[in-house]
Amino acid sequence: MTGIGVDIVEFNRIKAMVKKEKFIDKVLSNKEKEVYLTLASEKRQLEYLAGRWAIKEAIYKAAPALCQGKNFIDFSILNDVSGAPYLDEPRVATFMMTLSHSENYAVAFVVFVSSFCNNDE
Repeated sequence: MTGIGVDIVEFNRIKAMVKKEKFIDKVLSNKEKEVYLTLASEKRQLEYLAGRWAIKEAIYKAAPALCQGKNFIDFSILNDVSGAPYLDEPRVATFMMTLSHSENYAVAFVVFVSSFCNNDE
């Protein structure tokens, strides 16, 4: 393990920011936007957007050197068949991550494992 990051975000904060022009375009990658647009309710869209914000903030905290010069849209977080989030793009490092929601908050926790620390190589 070479870094950890955690972030919590309040839904009301994200809801206020969504009203600003192009906020979604600054947070979500194209792949994430495709998912976002399929979500049936405004509440679920807000949870998704807040979760992506939190997990990307946690990535920046876990691997600041890797994130230098990159924007949120440069990272694409998707979900596997079990619903667990994973870093789809860029495929440059190994991250373990988890995301959780409550009634008013989304929280993300990320562990960055540098490929240089992999004992299998």
